[in-house]
Amino acid sequence: MNWKKLIKFKIGSEDWEMPLNVLLLLSVITVALMGIGVWMGFQFGAGQR
Repeated sequence: MNWKKLIKFKIGSEDWEMPLNVLLLLSVITVALMGIGVWMGFQFGAGQR
């Protein structure tokens, strides 16, 4: 698999190019932060009973 392959995508009217490895890294970081946020939300919500 070519990890340096440029992936082209469009957000709004902007065209973006990003290597596959950077795109995957950003996706993993985003999902991890969302998971931590969900876990912390449940922890803080459970402590208020």
